[in-house]
Amino acid sequence: MLFIILSVKAQSKDDIIIGKRTSIFSTILDSERELYIYLPKSYTNNSYKKYPVMYLLDGKRFFHMATGVISQMSDDISPKIPEMIVVGIKSQNRVRDSSPTYSLIGSSGKEEKRLSVTGGANTFIKFLENELIPFIDNNYRTNDYKVLTGYSFTGLLVTHALFTKTTLFDSYIAVDFSAWFDNEVSLKNAIKFSKESIKSPKQLYITTADRVSFKGNNASFKNDVWHFIKEFEKVTPNQVRFGYKKYDYRSQNHQTMILISLYDALEFIYQGHMLNYDEMFDYPEKIKTKYTSLSTRLDCEVKPNEFILRFLGAKFLKEKNIEKALFCFKYNSENYPLSSKVWIDLADAYKKKNDKAKVIEYYKKALEIDVNNEELKKKLKQISE
Repeated sequence: MLFIILSVKAQSKDDIIIGKRTSIFSTILDSERELYIYLPKSYTNNSYKKYPVMYLLDGKRFFHMATGVISQMSDDISPKIPEMIVVGIKSQNRVRDSSPTYSLIGSSGKEEKRLSVTGGANTFIKFLENELIPFIDNNYRTNDYKVLTGYSFTGLLVTHALFTKTTLFDSYIAVDFSAWFDNEVSLKNAIKFSKESIKSPKQLYITTADRVSFKGNNASFKNDVWHFIKEFEKVTPNQVRFGYKKYDYRSQNHQTMILISLYDALEFIYQGHMLNYDEMFDYPEKIKTKYTSLSTRLDCEVKPNEFILRFLGAKFLKEKNIEKALFCFKYNSENYPLSSKVWIDLADAYKKKNDKAKVIEYYKKALEIDVNNEELKKKLKQISE
């Protein structure tokens, strides 16, 4: 059973709100878990659109950063990614919850007392699968696409989830994860995983940065993440699209790379999402081809933003390019049939073609959705007379 506790405080009209804090009690973990929920800008403006979800480990630490990146990348007329819901999961005991096995050996090769709690990753994944994801799906308008993101030690959980619960998420982002853990157990699990049959497309994106030694220190700093990347690249299953990046130490390090890593990872996952100006203004029919191809690659329907097609259609209508306008409005009606606006747009386009029957048909469709639209009722009455 999940118990929900909402954090409610007096808010001023001048406050800038980017999300809300919620807690759920997990019977699997026998503890209360704090969540940070971000909803896209368009979420409250409609009741029909569904959104992909990013599950963000170390949620409290990276919530503002992640929501800012996602908001910016999904904004404006040519977004790189779709709008997303972000679920930040506050770390409680990240060493225990993220480690796939029990091991006392740290990155130095020596035993570390802090690792005495290791081995809880399977239990935490069970919490994600049986409690958290159902809770989010039941309370928010989610589609079938889920992304799991982790950094450093929580990145261990990301790769472990892919190798052990392959169908739970669709894309996995591991930022400079602790590949050294337990004598590189993640690499061993990756090799086993590579021999399994993967039924649906998955995406894994890993980043790291150069490891360098201090001046005067002759020690060789091995980059276990890079070793994992190069070895996994050799055995990557066909259904796994694998991307990675190693940043030069002069530009990024372990502490700084999380922001640019998230940007690069999302760009990789949704490659092909951004519209170019030729597609928008000269050949809008290519938009449908593009998003159909992207949906096939991700094995999840990806739709262009409703506002973008409305904007383009209105522009074409103003320029008296009726056929291009109709394409945009018809495509929008296929994607968002529960939006009254898409049917009004179609009616207005057919009005330019003096097709009275179509205008009436689409005004009626719009009124079936927006039954209290008095202005639309007047328009329908006028054209029906």
